Amino acid sequence: MQHFQTSFFYDLQELVRKAPLMRKYYYIFKSLNLSALQDKNDSAGRTGHSRHAILRAFIIKHLEQINSVPRLIEYLNLIPPLAEMCGFDLDSLPDETQFYRFLKKTKNSTLKAIHKAANDILIENNVISLGEFILDSKPVQAATKENNFKNPNRNTTNKAKRPKRNPRATLCYYSSQVVNGKKQNMVFFWGFRTHAVVTKEGICLVEKTLPNNITDHDAAFSLIKELKRRYRFKKGAIFIADKAYDVKKLYTFIAEQMKSTAYIPINPRNTKGDKIFGPNGCPLCDAGIEMKSVGRWTEANRERLKFRCPIKASKKFAQEYGNICPVNNLKFNTGKCYGCTKYLDITDDARSRVPRDSKEFKETFKDRQTVEQYFARLGNRKAEQTTHYGFTTISNQMTITHLTASLIAVAAAIHLQQPENIRCYRTFAKAGWHGLVLKD
Repeated sequence: MQHFQTSFFYDLQELVRKAPLMRKYYYIFKSLNLSALQDKNDSAGRTGHSRHAILRAFIIKHLEQINSVPRLIEYLNLIPPLAEMCGFDLDSLPDETQFYRFLKKTKNSTLKAIHKAANDILIENNVISLGEFILDSKPVQAATKENNFKNPNRNTTNKAKRPKRNPRATLCYYSSQVVNGKKQNMVFFWGFRTHAVVTKEGICLVEKTLPNNITDHDAAFSLIKELKRRYRFKKGAIFIADKAYDVKKLYTFIAEQMKSTAYIPINPRNTKGDKIFGPNGCPLCDAGIEMKSVGRWTEANRERLKFRCPIKASKKFAQEYGNICPVNNLKFNTGKCYGCTKYLDITDDARSRVPRDSKEFKETFKDRQTVEQYFARLGNRKAEQTTHYGFTTISNQMTITHLTASLIAVAAAIHLQQPENIRCYRTFAKAGWHGLVLKD
């Protein structure tokens, strides 16, 4: 239970009763379990400022869309009751270097433990379920001149030339315009990506900040393993993701190791065009002639059928067409003169067994918009940019951002008994007074 410091100069209970801002942070801080984070230094050296208070201040920074630590300190100085609610002494707010040191020195695993404690409360009270998970990522732009569009010399082509103050930042695709069905005006940026697994209720369970050049499907393996280790979800869960995760290895991992199902649409870049088949079930060549089957074999984890040019494979067809390819295929008379070939993948794997045409798939896949909405809320709180440079600092910043969203859910669903408002980070505490009693 959070202990709130009171002052001789105002009635904190009355402030919480009358001021929505104070009431909001009262509920949020009440939802915060800080047992995993040591408050002050108890060994040799200075005691230092309260780490608990600094973490609460960073939560305020994210919710109030404050861009920098100096502006955060100014904000707390303007609202003394809020600074006191964080746990600071009114006459001695920490210097900005103390805030930066907190982000740099605090282990990311400690903040993740606090995040899990908040999620455990939601799970225990059946606010969120563990039967459906949604994966996605969001770009986090690094603080570098290379991301400044006004910089005429910004580097957006040479991946090897890293920004000096952000050596862990990498170059990758950000967005584009679609013109006549094709992507044009590609925009690239230097930075990172925050990857997350979100429940269908819109609560992040596990997250990880990685360099920008780590693909979504590569990050998915470690995210799902961490999800299994932390929350022990049961067999038969559903993992929903967009076509960026359409990789056979991921399907196999989810189906065989997690004993679950992947609902992922086909990425057209990973498939070839549909083949047209003849009356005997063999594909047609470019000349519109039904090809001849010449074998079936297994290669690694793939099983394929091979089809060959019918004029080269059949004397009857060769005589009928004068041993000439009607479309003058280059392979007909060059090289080994084997003629054209086509392959048909008949592998019965987890990817091919996804019922993408079923009503169940289409209805379930609609839940993917939940993760889009979740990241949109993070973007409103400046999660898409960072003013920090160290990779640990940036990772901690993003973990605190995800933690804040879970704390809002606990405050709304558990303390306010309003589970329908778990995603309303602006308005969840505008309800009336609920008979709270503050401890002196």
